[in-house]
Amino acid sequence: MTRPHPDRPATIYDVAKAAGVSHQTVSKVLRGLGGMRPETRERVEQELRNLNYRPNVGARELARSRQRRIGVVGYETFESSTSKVLRGVADIAEEAGYLLEIVNVKPLGDVAEITEALEQLNATDVAGVLATSPTRNVREALDRVEFRMPVFLDVNGDQRPGGDAEGTHESIAAGLVVAHLEDLGHERIAFVAGPVGWDSATNRENVYRAHAAARGSEPAVLGHGDWSAASGYRIVADCESLADHTAIFVANDRMALGVLRALAEKGVRVPEDVSVVGIDDIPEAAYFTPPLTTVHIDFTDGGRVAARSLLSLIEQPGSSLPQYPESRLIARATTAAS
Repeated sequence: MTRPHPDRPATIYDVAKAAGVSHQTVSKVLRGLGGMRPETRERVEQELRNLNYRPNVGARELARSRQRRIGVVGYETFESSTSKVLRGVADIAEEAGYLLEIVNVKPLGDVAEITEALEQLNATDVAGVLATSPTRNVREALDRVEFRMPVFLDVNGDQRPGGDAEGTHESIAAGLVVAHLEDLGHERIAFVAGPVGWDSATNRENVYRAHAAARGSEPAVLGHGDWSAASGYRIVADCESLADHTAIFVANDRMALGVLRALAEKGVRVPEDVSVVGIDDIPEAAYFTPPLTTVHIDFTDGGRVAARSLLSLIEQPGSSLPQYPESRLIARATTAAS
């Protein structure tokens, strides 16, 4: 391929155009990173040779000195999913030459305080803002700020397109749980909900309630936890009777761990007396007693998708955004036919 300016050294943009890839892909090849098809790498390497590409050390150092940054709205939490999402975001940001500017807020904190933290981020030179695992208060704060840069809301791929003005969507994971239990013949399903105000908790509870209504039964929400095993334990331990239910849908795996302990202390057998299902597929879920049936969500890859989506909004506005990895139900020993 003939370059439009043969009198100057080839750039990674020249190589990218010749190879039919993005400049980020060329950068990954130059740094020896993975994450691409062998034929793509071979094509880029061939064009590097064809165009006699030579790294521009001065330009590379200048780019480093600029320290392009992405603002990330995160939470200090015990949830392992949060750290996995940030790991995925950091992977993609590093590949693309961006640094992370992480702003920790209280997810259910005062909206005015969250707004102030976002305004401070908006006053910096970040190229874009990524909000992870949004809550009602964070969304309200985001709406109050007139951002100068693109903003992307990360939902971990656990909501279907659409939704209403309140930010409510249908949870994909919750749909998989309810379908699994109904396939096993369960009609009297109880629910241990997540914290009020978290989008993911609200979306999962709404799916549970909708399916209960479709069955013509009253929803049985046993309580709202805070995502912790302790809260799941307290909710079920405080229940006077569970005889009316053949299954318990728990909004996340950590609360399910507490639910399993409370059931064991009550002498309720799992899955002989009651089936239990969680969401997340945390690494420990396969080693619960019994091993937990759950929905696998790839939070690390989801973080990568969120970062790529924000970079697309920054560098290629108008382009289609990447798709989140598909969640899937992992059937283990805590569920059985009713």
